[in-house]
Amino acid sequence: MNSENDAAADGGYMDEELQEAPAEPEAPLGRVEASRCLADAALAAALAPEVAARLGGAEQIALTVRVPSAEWVKPIGAAFRRLESQLEIIARDGSSRSGHKSDAGNEEVGRHLSRGRSVVGIAHSVALLPRALIAAADAALEVKSDAAVVGTAIARHVGAPPPDGPIEGLGSLDFNDLVSAFRPGSDAPEIVERLRLAGKRMCSPRSDRLPRLLDAVEYGPAREWGLALGFDFSEWRAGRLAWRDVGGAGANAVFVGESGLGKTFFARVLAAHLGIPLIATSIAETFASSAGYLDSVIKAIRETFARAEASAPCALLWDEIDALPMRASLDGRSSSWWTPVVTEFLTLLDSAVSSERVGVCVWAATNYENRLDPALIRPGRLERVIRFAPPGPEGLVSVARHHLDGELAQADLSDVGRLGIGRGPAGIAAAVKEARRAARHAGRALVLDDLVEALAPRADVDPTTLARVCGHEAGHAVVALALEVDEIVAVDVIGTADSLGRTMMRGREAVETRATIEDRVTARLGGRAAEKVLFDGDCSANSGGGETSDLAMASKAIAALHFSEGLGGGLVYLGDDEAAASMLRLDARFRATVEADLVRLHDRAVAILRRERRALEAIAAALADRRHLGADEIRRLFDANRSRTLRE
Repeated sequence: MNSENDAAADGGYMDEELQEAPAEPEAPLGRVEASRCLADAALAAALAPEVAARLGGAEQIALTVRVPSAEWVKPIGAAFRRLESQLEIIARDGSSRSGHKSDAGNEEVGRHLSRGRSVVGIAHSVALLPRALIAAADAALEVKSDAAVVGTAIARHVGAPPPDGPIEGLGSLDFNDLVSAFRPGSDAPEIVERLRLAGKRMCSPRSDRLPRLLDAVEYGPAREWGLALGFDFSEWRAGRLAWRDVGGAGANAVFVGESGLGKTFFARVLAAHLGIPLIATSIAETFASSAGYLDSVIKAIRETFARAEASAPCALLWDEIDALPMRASLDGRSSSWWTPVVTEFLTLLDSAVSSERVGVCVWAATNYENRLDPALIRPGRLERVIRFAPPGPEGLVSVARHHLDGELAQADLSDVGRLGIGRGPAGIAAAVKEARRAARHAGRALVLDDLVEALAPRADVDPTTLARVCGHEAGHAVVALALEVDEIVAVDVIGTADSLGRTMMRGREAVETRATIEDRVTARLGGRAAEKVLFDGDCSANSGGGETSDLAMASKAIAALHFSEGLGGGLVYLGDDEAAASMLRLDARFRATVEADLVRLHDRAVAILRRERRALEAIAAALADRRHLGADEIRRLFDANRSRTLRE
């Protein structure tokens, strides 16, 4: 190499093999090599006539060239070399930890340009190119791999144009994915069909069916947002709406909710509704697909965003986005490593959601909203927070119908909707699978009882234990109805790993006062109070145990009332709810104060249940017989058996 090419040593310029532009391998059947056809077609489409004229003439030019991904860097460099052999080419795919940075190669760029040489920089992110070249560039080219480019490449390869019509999922295929479809002896339609199938597999590698968003009532507000987005998206595709207005309506969002509520599945349903591919990834996958070093992780994140932008229109989903830590929570050592990653992610997110990058919807999903860096969800980034909640009976029936896929088509699934309360879509899917297994093992077709048993398996307990569990759950319901606190959804006695019984209530939206908090705690203590009433003061350990037990939740609520909500007689804020719970273990005086309130409210629950013993026994007996009671049946039994005092 001559002295003007000595910059190859810093890793910024193409290696010697590419600088010398080796001959393309001989293609089968005398055809031009597929990789050459594809690279030449993409470059020709990206070159404006005036830029092409300057490249081929005596006039000097400086160019930056952005390609769809790292795989495109070398092929496009070779295409430039075939076009003009005297170019100084800087090709950076991010593989060099030291040389592929904006502060590397600037001296060489300045020297070449000052000597009248033309310089072309090629990368999938211009941030990898020397800063001096970006500043001096006469033009910035954008290489794409759209249908027109691929069609031209096919025509060059086989000598005949491909059939008219779009190729679905084409944007999800990288350079080598595309080249792999050009098989020996294939004609244009065969190559197109191979690309179509490959694109479909890459866009949606899973083969399970997806419901229509229009029918997926289980997603509630998320569905309404998705339908509104779908309308805006169709208007944009028809040319009646600018992309900035689609984004302004909330095309970019973070899905928040407990595990099992179908956030990731919803992203697939929504992408199908929009008619675009979904690129699903995660921070964990970014680490798994890279060497794990800081620069390789940043490179992998860049490539993911670049792939999405090259695949537009499409959706990019970052699952478990809380794996990207909140910068304010990092210590010194963690901060020095993670801050560049988070900063780069935010910078690329700005690019992806800006009006300049049309057609890309960016979504994220998390179970832990409180772990998100605030910069992620500020306006202009993931500005919509879509919250997922367990679906109601109608939504659960919709989920069951989808997974049943035509089975039990004539059956009334209303009991399934009631029994499934408190479960997410994943729980219903698991129940359908278990019901099919039971029917298969019995050697018969699926029946409704199989699904009911899968959702609410009868607890295998002795009569004495069953009576205690039914009385406990009935106590919660009776106290809640007597105090008119919250809304009873269902009560059931089933054999699950968590508990033998459960009382499900839906909180009413209202401003909290000390009275409403104490009413809710009284209902929470109603289970233990019922055991005291029904079993002559003999209470079981059912009310305690785990973090979500009756006693734990009641203790936390009363502790917070005194500690952080200003409702216990003092106005000093001492900490959040978790701090209040911790103080119970540390401060004997504070613990005594909370204990006194809990004893008072427990006595109150006992008094209510003694007065309403007839309603308590009626609901407990019905529950022991049927194992599940819906809200209407519980209310009917309560009204029919309540005391005259309460009735008056």
